[in-house]
Amino acid sequence: MRSFLTKLRGIVTLGQDILRKRTAIGSTNRVEIPSATRYPPKRVLVADDNRTSRNVLAAILEAAGHIVVMVTDGDQALEEMKKGGIDILLIDVNMPRLNGIDTCSIWRALEGGRNHLPIIGITADGTSETENKCLNAGMDMRITKPVHAQMLLNAIEKYCCADTNEAAMHQSLPINPLHKVAPIFGDVPSAGAPIDKDQIQYLLSIGDQAFVNTMIEGFVEDVEQTLGPLRKAVAEGDVSEFRFCAHAFKSSGNNMGARSLSRLCGQLEKVSEADFLEHRFVYLQKMEQEAATAVDALNSDAYFTPNGVTAQAG
Repeated sequence: MRSFLTKLRGIVTLGQDILRKRTAIGSTNRVEIPSATRYPPKRVLVADDNRTSRNVLAAILEAAGHIVVMVTDGDQALEEMKKGGIDILLIDVNMPRLNGIDTCSIWRALEGGRNHLPIIGITADGTSETENKCLNAGMDMRITKPVHAQMLLNAIEKYCCADTNEAAMHQSLPINPLHKVAPIFGDVPSAGAPIDKDQIQYLLSIGDQAFVNTMIEGFVEDVEQTLGPLRKAVAEGDVSEFRFCAHAFKSSGNNMGARSLSRLCGQLEKVSEADFLEHRFVYLQKMEQEAATAVDALNSDAYFTPNGVTAQAG
């Protein structure tokens, strides 16, 4: 495992300037508005503590011409909303400190008689219980991860363009804003495949190879940063922190196509306290192994190309 960490620290080099720019609070990076867009771009606030999720959302939104502001927790989201000028909030339901549910509840109380701000909850939890919590907190909609690009763009149309003629709305954003095929769900990867290549192709469809490289580097750094708290939680028998670390791995893994890691952590984020206390060291070892396998695969020539030339995922 020591060699694994050495490798993790060693490969986080290329694209960090790009990553810092994309994750900076208040970033308003924008790309050329597609010619098919017939309504003004919206200023979208994205609140998510997971950098891979933030970057995927930003890539989709910017490709469609929207202006993106990114923050990493609910407190920062509230501060941005108080400044005004936000057309819609996309917020992760599960975040440390102030989560999406509580952030929405607080904002609805502060909002008062002002214009209703559309709020969409983003979560990997597709249960009806979580959806009800989102709606009861005042959210307009819940979208599950990994986010489907067209579903997200349609939701922004629905909640930000209510006065637009319905027929024009359907034409306002192209089905494929980047003029590329962008499937979010491909064939189920084989049991021995550490990375779902269709998810990498999806990332390429909303960005380019440099974007994929940046996403890989962000994932690697997130893994390294999560391992410390995860090991501490196991050593101290802290089931709540363990569940949170498992959730973080699940979200990052889904975004990068690390399906085996995501499936494992999806189970472990719901582990009972008794089960955790009895098997926590075994679970830690499995999570470390899956994370190392995912990092090694993503860092291979099949997916990561330092010169920015599109990799040939086999």
